[in-house]
Amino acid sequence: MAALATNGSGAPWSGGGGQPGVAFGRQKQSEWTGVRPRKSGRWAAEIRVPATREKLWIGTFGSDRLAALAYDAAVFCFYGEDLPKTRRFNFPVAPRPDVPEILCGHLSVASVKAIAELHARTVDALLPPVCDAAAALAAVAATEAGPSAGATPTTMADNSNLVVASAVDEDQFSFDPDVIAGLMGLVPDEY
Repeated sequence: MAALATNGSGAPWSGGGGQPGVAFGRQKQSEWTGVRPRKSGRWAAEIRVPATREKLWIGTFGSDRLAALAYDAAVFCFYGEDLPKTRRFNFPVAPRPDVPEILCGHLSVASVKAIAELHARTVDALLPPVCDAAAALAAVAATEAGPSAGATPTTMADNSNLVVASAVDEDQFSFDPDVIAGLMGLVPDEY
């Protein structure tokens, strides 16, 4: 019998949703809190409403990172920056929704859902693309191994839009001190 996938912490995960074409129980599990895969291949974000046993369905998103950002926005709307020990942000340094801290915890569930969905889509556009660290290191190693001069940049195979610079012609960059001083507003005789 096949082993069940784990939830990232080593505990077995019994399935429920996932990626098309992947056997049930072997779907990719999200590393983010409040995010789970759907059978359609999309990602769902949900959170428990404080002081109730009710779950707030934030929505479904095209990537697990987008769903995690929505979860973070909902956590902020419910608790502000001072989280209880049972909660944490997936992205501790990401921008928070433009909601005054005094209103956090007093918003309606419908408002929290709307703010979280909008904020996730807005912030995701500002964050750098997620890349596979192993693939990025392999591309850098291949570049340092001696690419030919004038080679074009190498793009990651997983289409993550990460470009790794290859050999750079040193003549492409020249720094004229007088031009730089002029840009800085300095008089040539004073520097």
